[in-house]
Amino acid sequence: MSICPAVVTDFVPVQLVKPVPQAISLEVSAFGFARAYCRNHGITDKEEFNKIHSEIREKFGNYGLSPSVIKRRQLVFFPRLQDIQLDGGEIKLAEPEHEHLKLFDSYDSLNPKDIKARHASYAKVADDSLAEMYSDIPEPPDDLIHVTCSGYLAPSPVERMVASKNWFNTTVTHSYHMGCYGAFPAIKMAHGFLASSRFGVTLPKERVDIVHTEVLSAHVDVEVLKAENIITMTLFSDGFIKYSVVSEDYLRERGLRGLKILAFNEHVLPDSANDMTWVPGSTRFHMTLSAMVPVIIKQSVRPFVESLLRQAGIDFEQERRRLAYAIHPGGPKIVDHIQEALGLEEEQVSISKLVFAENGNMSSATVPHIFKEIVQEPGIPTGTRIVSLGFGPGLTVTGLVLEKI
Repeated sequence: MSICPAVVTDFVPVQLVKPVPQAISLEVSAFGFARAYCRNHGITDKEEFNKIHSEIREKFGNYGLSPSVIKRRQLVFFPRLQDIQLDGGEIKLAEPEHEHLKLFDSYDSLNPKDIKARHASYAKVADDSLAEMYSDIPEPPDDLIHVTCSGYLAPSPVERMVASKNWFNTTVTHSYHMGCYGAFPAIKMAHGFLASSRFGVTLPKERVDIVHTEVLSAHVDVEVLKAENIITMTLFSDGFIKYSVVSEDYLRERGLRGLKILAFNEHVLPDSANDMTWVPGSTRFHMTLSAMVPVIIKQSVRPFVESLLRQAGIDFEQERRRLAYAIHPGGPKIVDHIQEALGLEEEQVSISKLVFAENGNMSSATVPHIFKEIVQEPGIPTGTRIVSLGFGPGLTVTGLVLEKI
């Protein structure tokens, strides 16, 4: 039996709140750290507070991601711009309008809500994003895969939505806790669901939807004044996007554009398990992101890409200049390191860098945003092969080869 190729298509990103300029987020975050530090150490003198605040602002200047690297980020759990007043170095914050947006008892005390309360807040945000994704989509998908690393509930927001819409024949699958590379196994699953239906294992399927609800701002912490916490606090952002995996016949019948799947590959790299971690704590998930991550990726990426392309019948050296790249920008140096290791031109990685600069690291939702830009970019012609790479805990390196159609 011949199998019609599968295609990734129909990207629907959602913006729930206006993105915060990075310069503002740095100032407010440093202020929050200073407020929490003084509370924990019983410091009430204004002059002493100003001294601590100045020292912490300097730390943010040294370790935080600057506005020259990231312009803005969508942060649902962050003071709204209209609620932030900057007055001669004094910052005043209005409390969130809605109870579910409170990660702390108040901005004065900064006593953190526990992880149960934060997950209840996550559920409300995920519900809002799903409502927007499906506001104009009357036809249910055959399968729906939910991807996230930032909130786990049973039943999940996706299961609740499917039940509320009476989508009795839509199967929900969860693809959780894989962090930045989470889109890749979800796409592989969707591909498998379509393929299995063509061998009589299930009823025939036409469309598998994938939804990402990443709310990294729900895990903010102002207690631990370490370089790695400042980095993650100024690197990650929230991201919401829906897209579909369909057959090429389905795509062409509806006049859609997309990215045809040509090959998958994935490896867990040795001796790197502690370089990227994401574990639950009492009030939030805790991330470890070591300085070795870009180095490890740079050392392993070329043989991985060569092997990945061979699966699609493509010779890396012969085709290198004609390929486009969708690289997950886990940090400001990762795309640069891969570009150098593979000998790529700037235009081959420009969309990956652009999405990072405009959004920050949206964890698993980042690569689908890059795919959307590639599909819409007229400078990348139909027929172009795309190498997509993602990285996550393990340390896991995973990849896709796609073709724009």
